[in-house]
Amino acid sequence: MSVTRRSAIADHSPSPEKWEAARAAVKRALAEMTPEEDAAITADALSDPDCPPLPEDTVLIPWVEYEARRLGRTRVAVDDDLVARFRKTGDGWEERLNDALRAVAPAK
Repeated sequence: MSVTRRSAIADHSPSPEKWEAARAAVKRALAEMTPEEDAAITADALSDPDCPPLPEDTVLIPWVEYEARRLGRTRVAVDDDLVARFRKTGDGWEERLNDALRAVAPAK
């Protein structure tokens, strides 16, 4: 018995030119799609039990933002020199930064 081994080479770092060519190919395919083809694809997608359509009022957000909201956090732009000062104080610097902000934040 012989075993044949095949290897595939994948380009994991496509160039900007390749990205542009891919975008152009997609735009061409969409422009050439007939209404019947579009209707068939839409019907197949809507009938897929594993991927029901999203409600019209669905708001999509990036995963990082979802995780931050889930944890009750948000991102704030803070100057690098301030972050460096707090980091120099050691572990727990983020909590100390939060405490400092709470101390100067208006009550209402």
